[in-house]
Amino acid sequence: MSVKKITKIIGIAVLVLIAGFIIKDRKYIFSFPGIISAYYSKEFCSCHFVEKQTEQFCHDYARQYVPIQDFKLDGKTVTVKGLFITNSASYVSERLGCRID
Repeated sequence: MSVKKITKIIGIAVLVLIAGFIIKDRKYIFSFPGIISAYYSKEFCSCHFVEKQTEQFCHDYARQYVPIQDFKLDGKTVTVKGLFITNSASYVSERLGCRID
């Protein structure tokens, strides 16, 4: 067998494995985009309103490998857009902290 044939067979095998993984774990894969903005908004809200840290510190604290697209801080609500999904977290109280809306 030639090197081209072996490379082609390996490539097809890898694609089949990836497709199998996506089909098997599609529920978890498709929920991932919402986690980015929900995590960032909740962590920023807790850091800023409960722990009373500066805005810059809380951005650094909540930052992840996947960057966010948009950020809004309105009163006691934090709204974040990441991977085209928007989530908000609101400050409830000192004792209860923040909740994802």
